[in-house]
Amino acid sequence: MDVQLQSFENEQEMVLSEEEASARTRGFPRLKTQEEEEQLAAQRLAVPSPLPRILKEFTKAAIRTQPYDLLRWSAAYFAALATGLEPPVKERLEFPPLEAPGGLTPGYLRVLHRQQGDAPFVQYEQLLRRWKGLCLGVEALDTIWGLVATEEQDEVPWLHIVSAGSGLISQSPLQTMVLVCETLTTEPEGASACVPMTTFEPLYLHVSQLDHPGLPGVGPAVGIDVTGPLLEHLRAVAAEQGGNVTPRNLAHFNCPKLY
Repeated sequence: MDVQLQSFENEQEMVLSEEEASARTRGFPRLKTQEEEEQLAAQRLAVPSPLPRILKEFTKAAIRTQPYDLLRWSAAYFAALATGLEPPVKERLEFPPLEAPGGLTPGYLRVLHRQQGDAPFVQYEQLLRRWKGLCLGVEALDTIWGLVATEEQDEVPWLHIVSAGSGLISQSPLQTMVLVCETLTTEPEGASACVPMTTFEPLYLHVSQLDHPGLPGVGPAVGIDVTGPLLEHLRAVAAEQGGNVTPRNLAHFNCPKLY
């Protein structure tokens, strides 16, 4: 009898110990099997197939463009990609970094020109969105807009923006017109940067009438005594070059002065 009682008590202690152990571990999650762990790992590591390429192109674009505000530029970059527009990306790194009004540089001017596409006119609000996407100072945009537009105008010819923007960041009217050619040319970088004379002539006349002595790239307005001989010379040169002129033609010793 004593042996049976002792055995029963031992069994009860074992039951209590199992219940107590179960109670102690009830608050902890059940350990997953190896198969369950592998399934979860596969789900966690599922990377969308386009992601590596997108991140690689984004990184290269950010390095080339060197935006002043990476987060704001990134928002403009992905918004452009999502809507099928030209992203705000420089074709190459500009080095050393250039100091210019509002951060505008020749590289950024070419980005804006590519974003404009073939549209002949641009509205201020439209240009302002692109300007902010490139993290450029709005004061520089207002200076450019003030050079080409009256208070009543809500849109202006895009090429006037290109010429005025070139004037803002240049140190002489000659440098301005060279930059205009480099911005508008369809030739690859390093080529002659030729543009049609039919494009160059009205833009040069536009710059020649921008009376702003405080801007070295614009200067005071000049008359027909200056513009006449220059255009006559360049028309003759363009006739021998398939109707095009190049920055080299402007800097040639036979070329009359631009201002």
